[in-house]
Amino acid sequence: MADIFSEWLRTNRVDDAFLRRNLTDHALPIFLTGAGASGRSMPPETSAEAAWEMAAQALTAGIPELSRLIRFVQTRVPRSFEVQQGRDGRAFTYDRGDRGDRGGRGRKTLPFVSCPYRGTASDILTVAHEFSHALQIVSSGRSTMPPLSREVCAFVGEQLLLGWVRQARPALSPYLETAWLTDNSRYLGTDLQSLKTALECGSDTYDYAWNYPIARLLAQSIGQEWTRKKIAALFRSGEKAPSLLKDYHDRPRILQQRYVLPGMHDADGTVAGLYRQIGGLLLLDLQDMDAGAVDRSIGDRYARLLQSMQDRSVFLALDRQQVPLGYVLWQRDGEGKTVHLEHRIACRQRLPDLLASLESHCPQVAMELRHAKPTDSSWGIRQ
Repeated sequence: MADIFSEWLRTNRVDDAFLRRNLTDHALPIFLTGAGASGRSMPPETSAEAAWEMAAQALTAGIPELSRLIRFVQTRVPRSFEVQQGRDGRAFTYDRGDRGDRGGRGRKTLPFVSCPYRGTASDILTVAHEFSHALQIVSSGRSTMPPLSREVCAFVGEQLLLGWVRQARPALSPYLETAWLTDNSRYLGTDLQSLKTALECGSDTYDYAWNYPIARLLAQSIGQEWTRKKIAALFRSGEKAPSLLKDYHDRPRILQQRYVLPGMHDADGTVAGLYRQIGGLLLLDLQDMDAGAVDRSIGDRYARLLQSMQDRSVFLALDRQQVPLGYVLWQRDGEGKTVHLEHRIACRQRLPDLLASLESHCPQVAMELRHAKPTDSSWGIRQ
């Protein structure tokens, strides 16, 4: 009996050791779990075509080297956003390949995008995902990219949309951030379990979901580390895409499990609870070495934090495991106008969780933080 899983490994040029090292031997990075996420599934009304246009704008901002092809995909690629009753409603982008009508050489036809659209935040992300698939197909010409690398490109497109929306559509951002975290429960939940089963037992049937877990991690790392030109090269690379991802095989991990602070259990109104909260704030200061807080006198910083707690002008966000994920501190003048605003986060990937928690408890401060300009002292949202 043929082992389809082994063939999948060869096609994508990965091995089981690489998958185990990143997906099963260690806990997944905590910022992928969405433990602190909360939010609403229906964002401000956004049509399917508006979502398609947003995807084009986000990709143009993130990969300007492909701007001409992005515009081509936006205006020329056939697409359907219809929701058909009685079907599972899975989105897909179909590569229709070459047309054999030019002396045997063929002519590359446009991909077709099907993306059932109901207006949810997840739908908006899915539009960006499928747009990115179409862009990769067009950019790669006649060279067919292996499926795992295709999903890396699509997930990179989602990352670019999230980053663009934080700046250009801040009211939409918390909905999309929460949807992205919710999607991880599938990609790093049921899809990962299918991959684990194949790793242990092999498989004589193909499950496309095997491509998603490792692609999710690779896209997260690429969004943090790669230049725009390198990302553009990945979209253009077609069958050579695995060679561009090869450096990840030499790493101990694609994404390190960083910034995992101790939980703050029993952080009640007692003196001990107060010390725990101040300790959590100081530990978060130490995570952000570039913010300058660690260069100040510890007595001054301690007194500042304590005063802010007494004035109820600091918000410490915890996830569902009571682990500090960030804090926001603000000062207001005698007229109630905010004159100082700063934040610390355990790591940049936890920013959506911090904002979602802050908006639930201090919506006015959250709005001011979203619109504040970044500075070296950590005012505003630094990308």
